[in-house]
Amino acid sequence: MRTFFYYSLFFFSLGLLSTPAFAQPKGMKPIDKSQMPAGTERRLALVIGNKDYTRPEARLQNPLNDANDVTATLQQLGFEVIKRTNLDRAGLETAIDDFAAKLTSYDVGLFYFSGHGMAFQGENYLLPTDANLSFENQARSQCVSLRRILDGMEGAQAKVSLVLLDACRNNPFKRSWSRSTGGNGLVIPNNPRGSMVAFATREGSTADDNVSESNGLFTSELLKHLRTPNLGLRDILDRTIDGVETRSGGRQVPGRYDELRGNFVFVQTASPIAKTEPYTPPKREEPTRVEPAKPKAKIFMDLPFAEMAYVEGGTFQMGDTRGEGGADEKPVHSVTVSSFYMSKYEITQRQWESVMGSNPSYFKDCGDCPVEKVSWEDVQEFLKRLNARTGGSYRLPTEAEWEYAAGGGSGTRTRFGNGRDVLDATEANFYSKADAKEPYSVVGDYRTKTIKVGSFRPNGLGLYDMTGNVLEWCSDWYGDYSSSASINPTGPTTGSYRVLRGGSWGDNPANSRVAYRNGYTPSDRDSYVGFRVVSLQ
Repeated sequence: MRTFFYYSLFFFSLGLLSTPAFAQPKGMKPIDKSQMPAGTERRLALVIGNKDYTRPEARLQNPLNDANDVTATLQQLGFEVIKRTNLDRAGLETAIDDFAAKLTSYDVGLFYFSGHGMAFQGENYLLPTDANLSFENQARSQCVSLRRILDGMEGAQAKVSLVLLDACRNNPFKRSWSRSTGGNGLVIPNNPRGSMVAFATREGSTADDNVSESNGLFTSELLKHLRTPNLGLRDILDRTIDGVETRSGGRQVPGRYDELRGNFVFVQTASPIAKTEPYTPPKREEPTRVEPAKPKAKIFMDLPFAEMAYVEGGTFQMGDTRGEGGADEKPVHSVTVSSFYMSKYEITQRQWESVMGSNPSYFKDCGDCPVEKVSWEDVQEFLKRLNARTGGSYRLPTEAEWEYAAGGGSGTRTRFGNGRDVLDATEANFYSKADAKEPYSVVGDYRTKTIKVGSFRPNGLGLYDMTGNVLEWCSDWYGDYSSSASINPTGPTTGSYRVLRGGSWGDNPANSRVAYRNGYTPSDRDSYVGFRVVSLQ
């Protein structure tokens, strides 16, 4: 089967650093201009981020964030940057051709693309937002060949070109193809002399989507090193490769195809810097997660219902351990999760409005009721703003973290998230009418809407409303379980639906069990759906 990839592309030309005026990206320490020696070098970059594809299953999370962050960094490094987003095929071709024409007046050229792509019959293609492929061979008519960019750069007589492909993704169109003959990953590029091509992962494999953060894993590591004074391009890529390999536990190892002549330094000091110890790659055995110390109390905003509960890590059996669920709750498998914090309550309307400035909820006029009608994508923006406001590292829980915490943690496994095996309308907000009764439920008043968070007693970990009130978004794509034991699983690398857990005010008892799984598309908004947050610190 052919594989699509979500990636970033850079092209650079060799030359001396110049001293143009450039914007200061927010929150970024400025480079001392005395480090940038005078010269005649001119730098030009084209930055493209394609996120909102016409086909829903092809839509991505990070391309616009990647494009914005790369733009800010390149401006710091003296580039004149042309940024374009969500380009259809005509727009993509025009942007590339205009860039190549303009590049003839510059010494340094850089091209960056974040979005989907595919490999077909030995050629790599960029996907415009209006791509709608029914067959692999339509890549030639609907997509833009990477060769078009390489030829344009070569025609502009760039002395050195660098191509970086970030985060290969699984093919979002393959289900509609009648046949598929390719494998996973990209094909080895036939890059010309004087160029370097680096893949976010070696050819033939796929890369981490890194959905819990705002950048692809490869770009995230790359941006850490681009601005380091006197660090050559190859050293930058070495550090980037080491960082990606370490953070992925060896599952993702970037590849590099080097036809470069000489080297390139983004920031060069005017005089030699003091000698430093040689760079030592990080040890592979170092843990990627740090166990948090148990807190006395922790809040993420100075608002009501903002406390975090400590959830000590452990091992549990994930899935339908009672024989009550469907096939998607099987097979039962052993999962180990590290310790984390989880918000005691579902995020409220008051909290959402304090961060986002508006309240999207259907059931308004209840500031301490859970916020609802928020999509998974909306929540990512909330988290981004919340982290900027607090300096925290808040995110959605993984599906495994959610089920572990809802069931009571290590050594316990309750049917419901309220710490009990019976669901009673006096203890949770769910569809409690007689037509939905189960042997493990008690009929009672059906409230027909959300209610104030924390209205009932918590489970054994001090978490409220883990059953009922609103369904809660998790970070994972929805996919089949594996029978293999796992540690801190994060779900499939791609998919069509994001996981929801916990049942809502409108869900029956069977669909409110700890093991029950649900899924919506990331853009869906519903009065049944809200969320809570977790953090490792």
